Amino acid sequence: MSVDFPVERIMKRDLLECAPSMSVREASKRMCEAGCGSIVVVDEGRPVGIWTESDALSGAWHSTADLDQPVSTFMSTPVQSIPAQTTLGEATRHFRLAGVRHFLVNDDQGHHKGIISQTDVVRSQGVAFFMRARIVGSLIQEPPNCVEMDTSFGEVRQLMLERNLDAVIVRSGEHYGIITKRDVVGALSQQKIEANAGELASFPLVTIRHDATLLQARDVFIQNHIRHLGLMDDRQMPIGLLTFRDLFDTVEHEYVNGLLPELELQTERLLQSQREIARQVSLTDAILNALPINVFVKDEKGRLIIANEMSAKTTGRPLAEIIGRTDDELFPPEVAKRLLADDARVRSANQTLVREELLDDGRTLLARKCLVQVDGAELLIGASMDVTDWKRADALMVSSHHVLELIAGGSELTVVLETLCRRMETHLPGSSCSILLLDADGQHLRHAAAPSLPETYALAVDRVSIGPSAGSCGAAAFLGEQVIVEDIANSPLWADRLDFAKQYNWRACWSTPFFSAARKVLGTFAISYPHTKRPDYNDLMVITHATRMASVAVERWQQITELQRLATTDQLTDLSNRAHFLDNAEVELRRAGRFNRELVVLMIDIDLFKQINDRHGHATGDEALRVFSRVLGKETRAFDLLGRIGGEEFAVVLPETSIEAGLQIAERLREAVEKSSFVFHDGPSIRFTVSIGASRLQAGDNLDSLLARADDALYRAKHAGRNRIERA
Repeated sequence: MSVDFPVERIMKRDLLECAPSMSVREASKRMCEAGCGSIVVVDEGRPVGIWTESDALSGAWHSTADLDQPVSTFMSTPVQSIPAQTTLGEATRHFRLAGVRHFLVNDDQGHHKGIISQTDVVRSQGVAFFMRARIVGSLIQEPPNCVEMDTSFGEVRQLMLERNLDAVIVRSGEHYGIITKRDVVGALSQQKIEANAGELASFPLVTIRHDATLLQARDVFIQNHIRHLGLMDDRQMPIGLLTFRDLFDTVEHEYVNGLLPELELQTERLLQSQREIARQVSLTDAILNALPINVFVKDEKGRLIIANEMSAKTTGRPLAEIIGRTDDELFPPEVAKRLLADDARVRSANQTLVREELLDDGRTLLARKCLVQVDGAELLIGASMDVTDWKRADALMVSSHHVLELIAGGSELTVVLETLCRRMETHLPGSSCSILLLDADGQHLRHAAAPSLPETYALAVDRVSIGPSAGSCGAAAFLGEQVIVEDIANSPLWADRLDFAKQYNWRACWSTPFFSAARKVLGTFAISYPHTKRPDYNDLMVITHATRMASVAVERWQQITELQRLATTDQLTDLSNRAHFLDNAEVELRRAGRFNRELVVLMIDIDLFKQINDRHGHATGDEALRVFSRVLGKETRAFDLLGRIGGEEFAVVLPETSIEAGLQIAERLREAVEKSSFVFHDGPSIRFTVSIGASRLQAGDNLDSLLARADDALYRAKHAGRNRIERA
């Protein structure tokens, strides 16, 4: 149907106009001459009304004198208008809603540029419209209105007015004529208001069969230049009057029917959009509620208009209860005052605010607020998140780095472990931390660090036995797993140690073993509290860091200790090797010289050692060296310096010793070796002796001269029969 083009394409551009003072008779005459159904009343170039055929029908025309009245008295006002770009389908709807037959057509500036009528709409329809429409008989809703020939003009006009008719049929025997609104206008223009229906009617009535198509009716309308058509039944009796109004109703009906698919499509699109919006809203809510942060939006009055579940959690209320409320309604006065002050700063300066806030419960929040413009409204968007764990992890990392720096710098193990304990205590307020190391026998724990505990504690726990019920630390070392005692008073692990716990005001004690890379227990890290306590996530994180650092520190110390031992100790005898012995001897020699102290050096050689190797093998010779080393260790003092110089030759430095005392020590050693024997791998019992040379420190001596004299004395002892002592 041709309803989608603008009305300016079919409007009449030459308006029939008149002044407000023009008489009804003259206006009617001009309408009849122009063949128009209306005339626009214009005053000073502006349309002030319109006089139409319907207005002519509704006027009170009692005498010809009434026809001399100005048309403005009977015109319709104001003049209805539509934009030039209005589509024909929309215009059809406007005609129906306004109840008029004519619209002025205005341009974009509101100036009238033409006029359109319902007749123009009907005539603009193409053949396709009439081919789709029904047969003409289906358009007739009621029988025609007929009058006799002698019916007066006034009666005809009154009938048409009351029944809102465009026309009536005039009956004359078997013939029929018609009176239309245009005929009424013509009667006014010719002053025939006293005439009867027969004098006003047009004969004959143009008719068409009731079963004709609308297309056929259209052709009859166009060929005869008429707007009314009589519908005749099979007996050639009038059954209805087809008018342009009926066709116009069909145009509107077709327009509406044409809109329905589009409306259905638009409705479906709208429903789809609503579903998509609902999905997006649901997805947005799900995302906001899944975030581990508080998210909210406030309007210009500080009311929450958007918030997520995390935000509601901070208020202690359900989400539905906080929407629409202000901070004054949701938080304690001091908190609300602080939050409102932040909001005011953001709004006044229009700057983003970022700050950390320490809460009363010890948690730390990182908050951010900014101002945005949305549809002319200033909205405050805020987000905050609990960064407590991050801050704690960062602080732990700093502590770990500090401890690692001590380890890398070669600090003593005690310094490292005590620093570790102090650092961990800062992350565990109210706690006392301590570290015990597993002894070489694997059965006892040795005190290593407890900076916050008294010295009596170190003495009390040193060499404590491990076992399944030996307190928190003893059990942790024995089981190789963490032992958490939340309440010492009610723990079977502490049943025999309650007095010890009371002495140090312990109510809870957690102990965690730490391991070497080979998963061997190195020791335990213990945390004690003066109150009962269960570890939380933060506590466990601190313990994990502490045990890792303790493992690194102890294992590195063990490795360094072993390297030092390998670098300074003879692997066969466990005595100092030549280089280490000489270094220590130099130190002892300088000390003796500085403080004018006596000092004796012994040079010792195993007699006939080559024979032991030759007769019994080198393995037996090695065992002889080990046996002598053990005897040497027993017969000397703890502060004496012992070393294997090479092969079967040994040296001893005796500090704070006179030559006489030194010779006594040498003799005890010689006798002890002479009395000793050993059996190696089920072999024979083997005995051996030693020869010893002794020299004392003299003025001007250095280590080389001192050793040389002792070596000379040893040489003499060898040549004097062995198993003896010679003095330099």
